[in-house]
Amino acid sequence: MLPVATSKGEKPTCADDTRPGTTYGKVRLPNLKVESVLRSQQPRDKNDITIITQCSLDRLYMLEEQCNTWQGLTSVAVYYPLYIFQSTNADRLREAITTVENFHEQIDRSHGKCRMDIVLLSEVIKPHDEWSYPYNALRNHALVRSETDVLLLLDADFLVSEGVHEALTATDKAAALMEDLTANKKIIVLPAFETPRTLSEETGKSYALQAQASTKAELKSMFDEGKIIQFADFYPVGHGSSNYKKWFSSEGTEPYPITYKTGYEPYVLVNRRTVPWYDERFRGYGWDKVMQIYHMDAAAFHFVSHPNAWVMHRPHPNSAGYNRSFTGEAYSTNHKPTDHMMKMEKIAHGMMDELKVGTYPDVGVTQLAACREKWSGGKDTSKPKLVWW
Repeated sequence: MLPVATSKGEKPTCADDTRPGTTYGKVRLPNLKVESVLRSQQPRDKNDITIITQCSLDRLYMLEEQCNTWQGLTSVAVYYPLYIFQSTNADRLREAITTVENFHEQIDRSHGKCRMDIVLLSEVIKPHDEWSYPYNALRNHALVRSETDVLLLLDADFLVSEGVHEALTATDKAAALMEDLTANKKIIVLPAFETPRTLSEETGKSYALQAQASTKAELKSMFDEGKIIQFADFYPVGHGSSNYKKWFSSEGTEPYPITYKTGYEPYVLVNRRTVPWYDERFRGYGWDKVMQIYHMDAAAFHFVSHPNAWVMHRPHPNSAGYNRSFTGEAYSTNHKPTDHMMKMEKIAHGMMDELKVGTYPDVGVTQLAACREKWSGGKDTSKPKLVWW
């Protein structure tokens, strides 16, 4: 086994301390317990960029696929539910820890410059609540363990286009990127694509890998041929503001501003010191990323496109949360939101109202609020005048 840093036998960091269950309003936040912390033993660079992501234990394979397209750091929170009153929890948890440790060892040994930090988190839930996945609480645990100043907020089922990491982390480019994100309050959007859902999973995976490795011109050809499409086009507002037509026609070195519209949820490059926390009241499916992006817009950040970078969704079976939200008689017959979706929507509108009048907590709604000062670090006063595109 490689020597790895774990939570066992070490002085706990802020994020690793045991926390009592808390509520905001009438909503109880997820109560996650840190079971293991594994850090890559490979060299690190201060100019690197860290992907912030999360997944369940059964989707570790997605992290490996993502790692193949990202020669940088990844901070990932892995979720493992335990079931209330079940005598097998201890044995299952030991198996989960072993699985994650073995996976981490394999990644650190065999994936080149891809360096991955993993935190395994458990939560005791009722068996019928397994679909209620705590996306945002997991994202916050990945955020708080990040160390680089620039982060890429991305889901585990996405591949990053060829050469992006190398282009952005060159010494002069990294300094200029940090300047844009800090002094100019920029949020850099990477347009997201997927393959048509009418394709077989095998064909979709093949097209996704081809698109990830393409040039922008080759990507446009695939788009025009219908091999790839705008991500989540069934929810056009989610990525429509990225303006795919304009992105394809834009010059290779020229970004353009993006006009935010409520519901927008792109994948973005952000400054670790200023990015808002994810609101942990959102779990299951719906409004989770939407409201974090809404928070950024309310904080007067400016969204701009990256002209040469994109992310590509790799097809996979639907999650339990997705199936609970978008299948079943209530939705398929009447196309009405489920009770859970209506609850999430109510929280979202309440959060919007709070942000408009300035009563939403500065640290956001998270059990990790006390970690903010240590996590964000000191103020960066360097202001290089460079063009990072």
